[in-house]
Amino acid sequence: MTKTKKISQPKVSIVFVTWNGKDYTFDLIDSLRKIDYKNYDIIVVDNGSTDGTQREFKKKYKKVATIIENGKNLGLAEGLNVGIREGLRRNSKYVLVMNNDMIVKKDFLNYLVDSMEKHPEVSVSGPKMYFFEPKNMIYGAGCDYHMHGFRARHTWEIDVGQADEEKYVDEIDCVLMMRSDVLRKCGLFESRFFLFHELTEWCLRTKKLGYKCWYAPKAVLWHKESVSPAFEGTRNERERATYYMTRNWLLTIRKNKNYLYYLMILFLQSTAFAFVRFAKFLKHKQFYLVKIYYIAIWHALINKTPMKLYPYKK
Repeated sequence: MTKTKKISQPKVSIVFVTWNGKDYTFDLIDSLRKIDYKNYDIIVVDNGSTDGTQREFKKKYKKVATIIENGKNLGLAEGLNVGIREGLRRNSKYVLVMNNDMIVKKDFLNYLVDSMEKHPEVSVSGPKMYFFEPKNMIYGAGCDYHMHGFRARHTWEIDVGQADEEKYVDEIDCVLMMRSDVLRKCGLFESRFFLFHELTEWCLRTKKLGYKCWYAPKAVLWHKESVSPAFEGTRNERERATYYMTRNWLLTIRKNKNYLYYLMILFLQSTAFAFVRFAKFLKHKQFYLVKIYYIAIWHALINKTPMKLYPYKK
């Protein structure tokens, strides 16, 4: 009788940040505990939650996951970095970063790992993401590059098979399966970004070294983000999003493209792209965002990181 050869699975550290998102976080952990893949660990980074996350986590999940308590809100970028460093310390071959408001299909990690194992030329692979409601509406299927930013492929489309082809894409967002050796070579996320474009900037950075990004459609999960347009958030949320999305995109271009291209994007961001944004601001009576928009451009130009001015306001 021949013995069945045991197939080894590369170790994966799954990292996500929580900030007063206890219910989302616990739902995700419960979802991850049901996956088929066995060789993984869960690292939750708490950015100073005040909703009892830490206390309840230790009661429910102490044996199945690790929580790292930052004590204050470091932002998404540096919060993820804290978890990534722990994953690298554990010698995981891959580090998977994701949002905490997600539910995964039980075989999603198998497909992401398989895509990385089959394609050594890629630095990162990403899944097909759906909105949580309706569950067949695509949230993203990789991203395409545009001068004004990355755009999720097939977002807000009902899935009829249009996003089923595995392929190279310009960028991966929200959920990134990253190679640990590339993280060590290229560095982690830009902590000064705080939030927005930290993932896209990292993808561009690795592509400068010749790596590619891969879309793995058989890896499936659901995102609990609302299908409502972003302009429907609170005033503070809109200020935060407008500032960081504008500033960080310019910093992303400045860091990863040549200087003449950066100047062209800076000019367009200040003129043509601005007119498009302003039309939306005026339509939704959000006149105050015009000032925020130009403050963001100015801060990108002088390379300012105003952590005390624009982090999470209450």
